[in-house]
Amino acid sequence: MKRILGLGVVIVSLVAVAAFGQIPAPTGDIVLKLTGAVALQNTEGGFAFDLDMLKALPFVAYMVTDPWLGDQVYGGVRLADLLAYVGVPADAKTVVIVASDEKEFPVAMKDALYYPILIAYTSDGNPIKASKGGPLKLVYPYQIEGMEALYAPEQWSWYVIEIRVDF
Repeated sequence: MKRILGLGVVIVSLVAVAAFGQIPAPTGDIVLKLTGAVALQNTEGGFAFDLDMLKALPFVAYMVTDPWLGDQVYGGVRLADLLAYVGVPADAKTVVIVASDEKEFPVAMKDALYYPILIAYTSDGNPIKASKGGPLKLVYPYQIEGMEALYAPEQWSWYVIEIRVDF
């Protein structure tokens, strides 16, 4: 059953591409790569996004208490929406967030798909500055009870450059 569901996600991604004619490619600086088990690829080994491509995906914003910066309204793309866009197999177990310093932050696939975990590119309506962890930052919805117990403050990732889908 999981294989069928995984195939369904892949088909949905490919149908979306077919509807638009071609696989989108970045025209600006690449800010994020999705690698590993992804169906939709626009570069060798994965899918690369520039900031405009990310901004074209559904935008979500919420207020959360950032463990390092206090109350912030972060906005960006839900991790689940990114994964659905590129198509991931149903039996993938982990999403690994990779920062520019090569630190890795694993997120269980079931959590990535269920919770509104963000790859944020705005804070309080403004682009996230490098001095505050931008341009992309992994944000956990700490306003949801129990989230901090699942993902400690040390698992927030600044300077996100890659999301890798693992089995």
